[in-house]
Amino acid sequence: MHSRVTFLKYARMPALAGIDVGNNILGDAEEMIKIEPSKPNRMARRRQETRAKLLAATHELIVEKGIDKTTMSDITEAADLGRRTFYYHFTSKDECISATAVEVYQRHALAVLTIVSPNDDPALVMATATQSVLSSMLREPITKRLAERPRLLGEALMGAIGQFVHRDLQAGIDIGRFTPPVRPNVLDSMIMWSLVGLIVEAIEVQTDLTAVLQEYAQMFLMILGIENSEAKQISIQALENLNKLRD
Repeated sequence: MHSRVTFLKYARMPALAGIDVGNNILGDAEEMIKIEPSKPNRMARRRQETRAKLLAATHELIVEKGIDKTTMSDITEAADLGRRTFYYHFTSKDECISATAVEVYQRHALAVLTIVSPNDDPALVMATATQSVLSSMLREPITKRLAERPRLLGEALMGAIGQFVHRDLQAGIDIGRFTPPVRPNVLDSMIMWSLVGLIVEAIEVQTDLTAVLQEYAQMFLMILGIENSEAKQISIQALENLNKLRD
């Protein structure tokens, strides 16, 4: 009962304003890795370095002190930068925190490419990717802090993995593997907020992670139109593949 209540609580929350999961902002992840970006000029490098300092300071402070006890002054002091510099990069403390988490979570999203292939069954890709990213996020110290502020956690998830989820969902829909009962953009929001609810619950009640990963992937695939027994088989296979990779 607790799982169902938690799922409904966050699945009903509105889609995040200003974040377009319909556009593949990150582009195809494989291409991101293959294409070597041009070297930024000196000013661009300085901006990147400054932003990196702010994100690193924010990450350390949030993990150590929590969100509410970390002030903007704490962040700028730890980064050895002024408030004007902070506002050049971010409009608020919450935006900086969200960007910090996005950077952490994106590394896990890109790591999924070492586990699955675009030629794999879309259902197996989705189950494996979901389990891998969720497992990694739950092991990140910053996630426990973000769980205290579900909307910030939702923004971070959407920014880090929203594009990948939408891409893989659409790929499965295009070939008829997925037959969801709602439009893809609605499904994107449902998935993100159900993940938020699952993460919050997993942290609060310290549920068995293996069971959580398998059951969530199974439920996820069933929402996409895959029959229960097949969804269970695929989710178990995905978890076994993930465990083998980590052994």
